[in-house]
Amino acid sequence: MQKNSNLYFRTFCFTALVILCFSLLSCEKKCCRRSITNKPGVLSIGTEFGYPPFEYLADDGKTLIGFDVDMWNEICRRLNLKPRFYDTQWAGLFAALESNLYDCVISAVTITPERKEKFLITKPYIQNSQCFIVRRNGSVKAHEPEMLEGLKVAYQAETVSDVFVTDLVEKGLKCETFEYDKLLNAFDDLKFGRVDVVVAESVASRIIVKDNYSDFEITFTGEADAFFGILVNRNNSELFEKIQNTLDEMYADGWMKENEDKWLK
Repeated sequence: MQKNSNLYFRTFCFTALVILCFSLLSCEKKCCRRSITNKPGVLSIGTEFGYPPFEYLADDGKTLIGFDVDMWNEICRRLNLKPRFYDTQWAGLFAALESNLYDCVISAVTITPERKEKFLITKPYIQNSQCFIVRRNGSVKAHEPEMLEGLKVAYQAETVSDVFVTDLVEKGLKCETFEYDKLLNAFDDLKFGRVDVVVAESVASRIIVKDNYSDFEITFTGEADAFFGILVNRNNSELFEKIQNTLDEMYADGWMKENEDKWLK
């Protein structure tokens, strides 16, 4: 009887050990297969439509095009991921990324100290500065920041242009400010004379004026002090490294230069 009991006990221990080993192996395989994105095989991208030449709708009103769009499509192609973009109001982009609602933000985002504290941000891929846009044949010229005094000044809210104007006001500049959810709405109000000047980032403004507003002109461009980067949730360093490495490759093999020539010339 004692002999049988020992045999049963040994058999039980052996079986338990085998089950434990299979469980650990299965667990290890699952960990190895863990996706670097919220949904396996898909890179979810937070962006805001309506900011040419970076991300905006084509003439058909449906197709999303632009510098950033081509860039994220190429990043996904090289990482074997399918892009899925989410059009989000600018002010809500960053809170959504913090909440992990999508994997990254690619939306002509300027790198700031505050954003660097909250997110992982790639090396800059665009250099930018602030500029002033006015009606070409109007009385307003605004060749320097001090000439915004007494004017109706428009800009996109929660952007570096917002910070630029706010800083001038805090230093004593007296002007009437107008905030917009989308930059193109500010341009439209300038066209209809509701505002005197639009303050915006130079790269996008140059293309917008050239392609859509021949009756506008840029009268001031500041020093290059703004740089665009891709934002990734701080808890996803693996995805961040893959995106950064892919960007480095795209610069090395000339893809980024070709994209710049296509959209920014």
